[in-house]
Amino acid sequence: MEEREDYIPRYEYERLESEYRRLRRKYEETEAYKEDLEKLVSKSRSPPLDCGFVVEKLEDGAVVNLNGALKALPYGTLTGEEVEELQEGKYVFIGRIPDRNNPSGFTIGITKVYDRIVDLEVGEVDELRKEDDKEGWVVEISTGRGRGRIYKRLREEEKEMIREGMKVGLLPGTFDIKRSYKAKEYSRYEVTKSPGVSFNDVGGLKEVKQELIKSIILPMVNPDDYSKYGESSRRILMYGPPGCGKTMCGKALASALPNCEFIKVGAGELFSMWLGESEKNVRMVFKAANDRLEEGENDYGVIFFDEIDALAQERGMYTGSSGAPERVTGQLLDILDGFHALHPHLTVIGATNRLHLIDSAFRSRFDKIIEVPKPDREAVHSITSIYAEKVPIDHYLIKEKGGEEEARTYLVKEIASYMYSDTYVETEIGKIKREETITGRFIAQIFGYARDKALEERTMLMLKKGAISNEELREMWDKEGIAEILDAGSKAEDLRKRYKHVEEIGVNMRHLKEGFDKFVQRRAEEILVSGYEEMPEEETGMHF
Repeated sequence: MEEREDYIPRYEYERLESEYRRLRRKYEETEAYKEDLEKLVSKSRSPPLDCGFVVEKLEDGAVVNLNGALKALPYGTLTGEEVEELQEGKYVFIGRIPDRNNPSGFTIGITKVYDRIVDLEVGEVDELRKEDDKEGWVVEISTGRGRGRIYKRLREEEKEMIREGMKVGLLPGTFDIKRSYKAKEYSRYEVTKSPGVSFNDVGGLKEVKQELIKSIILPMVNPDDYSKYGESSRRILMYGPPGCGKTMCGKALASALPNCEFIKVGAGELFSMWLGESEKNVRMVFKAANDRLEEGENDYGVIFFDEIDALAQERGMYTGSSGAPERVTGQLLDILDGFHALHPHLTVIGATNRLHLIDSAFRSRFDKIIEVPKPDREAVHSITSIYAEKVPIDHYLIKEKGGEEEARTYLVKEIASYMYSDTYVETEIGKIKREETITGRFIAQIFGYARDKALEERTMLMLKKGAISNEELREMWDKEGIAEILDAGSKAEDLRKRYKHVEEIGVNMRHLKEGFDKFVQRRAEEILVSGYEEMPEEETGMHF
């Protein structure tokens, strides 16, 4: 009997045929999806399209600066840790990422964080002011890049981190303030706390010292009466020949005041080639000094303008100039007009050799104008006594005069007499009275020369005894032939005939006379060339 074939009902056959067609379609769709997916993966692995930096982080993306345009982009392929560490200003790569809304398409997003941060633009806060429209604070920032000034409304966190005169770091494009830099306000100036110059170090000038003490120190002793019956004289102008003690008097005043900062400013440190910079420099000197007092960092402050005639020249004298001197003069006039609105412990002192060159309106802003004259014979004796205390004295002079104090007194008397021994000093460009060359600075130069000569002789005698213990220094000394250059051998031999010990060598009258003779000629020529002469008295309207 034949075996019967399996019978498949028609309805089952139709079902299987339908399932086959369904699976075939699914297979074709999968192949197509696989092809599309491979294209997307290939595109996602392609090099980034661009690079920009983050301006602001959002919840599911970031605002990125792309070539100056701001775009909101999703985080894309970044991990949660990368998103957490991402910060404003950080560079990121931009590329293609799969589109969540279209499985077969792609969009643009952040693909990678770059290990670089954008360079901030640096600006300086010129002005900080409160607006009346309850919109907060507005800041004026100069960037110095030819764009003029930036006027920016501040967020609360930005307001807390800046103040006028401060350097700030701005995010390019949005100019958000990201950093503030507390620069040294006086980096260009001589700034010292308690300069270490006592009134006792200033020889002579008794009337000058009296005026400074009466103007600044007496109000400290009796503040109630001075504040009740008027302001103290805190704007002082000192004039007189160079080297007669104007700067020393200013430093002595600052040293006498408790916790006082002395700021010495010259014209060259204030003038700038940029329009408006010179006036701003003037403002910042006063503002920074006043801020330090307001914040309690200093108890007193003295601003000392050296050669102030270069800053406040008579307006209209130099019509062909850039106008910077006149603008600076105007700025100083405004500041001195409102000076008593500043901290009551701030003092300004101007010093000049040429009072007649200073703008007349500027002179009238000072409470006191004090002359600092050349020293007379009594003052010269006082100045030489001070410097004589600071130098070593020759052992044989001490022995001859019966003591060290007697030897110093002898040197003071003799050098003072020697300086006035002749009437005139003759030079190639003319002659001048010998007493006109004598100033405190010149006396300091003479004693400095004498001290150096004495120490030089001490060193020569030390060398004779083999005093160079440093091997490298000895090798250099021998290699360069320094002993022959200085003629040290013969000099040391002569000194050994006179002195047994190095400490016996000191300043004597020979050193002082040699110093005076060496410099007096040049000193006379400097005075003649400068053309300094005493100007006729004029009415200034100042009280003393």
